[in-house]
Amino acid sequence: MLLLLFLPQLVLSNKITDIHYSDFDFYSPTDSPKNNWTVNYGSWLTLPSLDFAAAAYSTDPSPCLEKHKAKLVLRVQVPCDAFRDECWAFIAISRHFIIFSVRGTQTQTQLIVEIIESMTAPKKEFPAGGSVQHYFYESLQAIWNAGFGTKLAELKKAYPKLKPKELLLVTFGQPRVGNIEYAKLHRRLVPNSFRIVHRYDLVPHIPYCYERLRRPHKCIPLHSHGPFHHPTEIWYPTEEMNLNNSLFKICDGLPIGEDQNCRQNLI
Repeated sequence: MLLLLFLPQLVLSNKITDIHYSDFDFYSPTDSPKNNWTVNYGSWLTLPSLDFAAAAYSTDPSPCLEKHKAKLVLRVQVPCDAFRDECWAFIAISRHFIIFSVRGTQTQTQLIVEIIESMTAPKKEFPAGGSVQHYFYESLQAIWNAGFGTKLAELKKAYPKLKPKELLLVTFGQPRVGNIEYAKLHRRLVPNSFRIVHRYDLVPHIPYCYERLRRPHKCIPLHSHGPFHHPTEIWYPTEEMNLNNSLFKICDGLPIGEDQNCRQNLI
């Protein structure tokens, strides 16, 4: 999993529109997210995001950052599970953005640990609401305690009135990280979220969600226990994936976050 968090330092009114959100049922067509979620996605966002994603895999992110005139502020490399698999992450700053990037799963061992812990370890309560998978919660804590917490606290003082619509989140091949209550909360707190998913990537299908027995076999929250994706999925259905010109689909159907017409339809 890879996260990219952008906090605009300047008002980009031509890129980010006002987002209206409410506590609605993820299975209800009321308050359709179509107008809220489709206007902000495009190559202007994904191409630099891919560079920042690649930078998280390097011991020296600077070459990828310099391409976008961004400067490295902090980089951490810390063990984040019992097998000493490492989590890498960095914070960088440019004229328009503060970038928070986390390296995705790197080794087969790390992937196996993630799957086993997701299946066996109880979810962790997320302070703002809902619950998240044990592995991802503990990994974030490791990164936070390695210096990210202090640095982000400093940034919070510099930007005390940051609004949800000013946040952007881009992930590539993200697994399910929490339950449906967390997914709802995530949508409110970070409305401009985009999960980029390739047709043949299995990772977005794990941990497996609970499905209803009758057709269509859509994901169900199972009393808020089952894993559930937050919106919005950007699905690339062809084998060849070029973020600049490949065909993609913005998946804002029901249930929100688990659109049956995109990735989930393949299961």
